Amino acid sequence: MSLPSTVSAAASLPAGLNLAQQEAVNYLHGPCLVLAGAGSGKTRVITHKIGRLIQSGLKAEQIAAITFTNKAAAEMRERAKTLIGKQAKGVLICTFHALGVRMLRQDGAALGLKPQFSILDSDDVTSIIKDAGGSTDAATARQWQWTISAWKNKGLNSAQAAAQATGDEERLIARVMGHYEERLAAYQSVDFGDLIGLPLRLLQEHDAVRAKWQASLGHVLVDEYQDTNATQYEVLKLLVGERGRFTAVGDDDQSIYGWRGATLDNLKR
Repeated sequence: MSLPSTVSAAASLPAGLNLAQQEAVNYLHGPCLVLAGAGSGKTRVITHKIGRLIQSGLKAEQIAAITFTNKAAAEMRERAKTLIGKQAKGVLICTFHALGVRMLRQDGAALGLKPQFSILDSDDVTSIIKDAGGSTDAATARQWQWTISAWKNKGLNSAQAAAQATGDEERLIARVMGHYEERLAAYQSVDFGDLIGLPLRLLQEHDAVRAKWQASLGHVLVDEYQDTNATQYEVLKLLVGERGRFTAVGDDDQSIYGWRGATLDNLKR
C-alpha cells in the first residue's frame, strides 16, 4: 500500500505489528480497547495508530494521545516523530494533567479562573490546608491533604465530601476542604487534583466548552488505561462524546496508580 505524501515514507504502518495489533491500528471508527501485558508493544500500537489516522485523512491537530508521566509522553512523541515525521508535531501528546492545564488556560474563565492561574506544589498545598484548618500541625495537615486529594480523585467537592463523610474526623476534613477551596479561588490557584477535576466541571457544566473540545478532537488515544481513575474516565467520556472515536491500551494485570484512585473497573466499561 502506497502512502500519501502527507505521511512520512518511514511510516510503513504494518511493520513490527502482529495481526491483532494491525487490527487495532486499522480500526478507526469507534471505541477500541487493546489489552496486553508489559513489554508487548502497547505503545507501538498507539504510535502506529496515530500514523494510520493521519493517513486516513484526519489532521494531526485533531488527535490527542494521553499518558500518565512526562517521561512516557516524551518517549511517545519521539516514537511518533520517528514513525510519522514532522507531522507528529501537530499531535497533542501529553499527560492527563497537561491536558487539564491546556483546557483551563483556554476555557477556565467559565469557572472564574484567569488564564495565568498558578499551580501549587505539595508544600504550598500543605501550608494552605494548615492555615485553613486553624493552624494545625504540619503532619496532620499532610494527612488531611491525602484525604482531600482522594476525594478530589473521586470527583467530590467539599459539599459532596461532607454529605458522604462518616465520623467526626471526616466531617472536620470536609469543612477544612471547603475553606481550602475558598482560598484557592481567592488566590487564583489550583492543585494537582484540580487539573482533572476542574476540566471535568467545564465539560459537565458548560455545553459550549464541551462542544468545542469534542469538535476539536477527532480521535483520542490513551496509554496505560488501567491507571485511570473515575474522574479521568469521566473527562475522557465527555471529550470523546457520542462518536466514540477512542482507543485505549492497557494491562488488566496491573495498576500502579491505585493510590490516586485508579481502578481496573474502567477497563470493563
